[in-house]
Amino acid sequence: MEVVGDGMIARAFVNSRMGIDDVVVFAAGVSRSTATEATEFHREADLLHEVMGAARAGRRRLLYFSTASAHLYGNGDGSPRSEEDPVHPTTAYGRHKVAMENAIRTSGVDHLILRVTEVVGPHQRRHQLLPALVSQVDDGVVTVYRGARRDLIDVADLVTIAAELLRGGLHHATVNIASGHPVTAEEIVSHLVTMSGRAVTKVYVDIPANDYNVSTKRMTQHAPSTARMGFSPTYYRNVIDRYYRF
Repeated sequence: MEVVGDGMIARAFVNSRMGIDDVVVFAAGVSRSTATEATEFHREADLLHEVMGAARAGRRRLLYFSTASAHLYGNGDGSPRSEEDPVHPTTAYGRHKVAMENAIRTSGVDHLILRVTEVVGPHQRRHQLLPALVSQVDDGVVTVYRGARRDLIDVADLVTIAAELLRGGLHHATVNIASGHPVTAEEIVSHLVTMSGRAVTKVYVDIPANDYNVSTKRMTQHAPSTARMGFSPTYYRNVIDRYYRF
């Protein structure tokens, strides 16, 4: 297995030693979903085309991480969005991910595209959701975006699921990776505040309701181990507790 990238997801796959030799893991994408700079998107696109060419020439499968967020699926009505549903990207980041997915599908390379929700784990960058919220709680003032919802997934579970999908023989496929239980920003912040045991001021910002949810039917069908991962309305707490302390 070859891993391209140096962030949290890339490190998790390197450390997993899953022993699947014919796979190239591309974990070198744009790090911020709020990115708008064309240079950032071009950098990922150029590297991806280079990696796709090498994978195709070496008859290896490409594992690519896209997004299962509203950036790609659009603001929904709460009904689970499946991999076959039309996408309605709402941001430059979402449009970029759609373009990268399409480039992979038309390139001829054998591939598995994972549309992943909010991944949590060690060595996250400070601007990402959980590190940023933990820092705010530490400082005593935290911004809560009303209407925001996130589906947290443990990076260790992501690696386990990906390995099972790869060993199961999925080819030229796209799969949502999620717990299936998105929670509000208020719930995440409240859990962090409870963990901290501190008096924290919450500053509320109203944003359009983002009642998105994604279907996990294909994931659970091809990765039976997900039945043992504890996916439930309280799964997000277990994920936070595993990686964060005050």
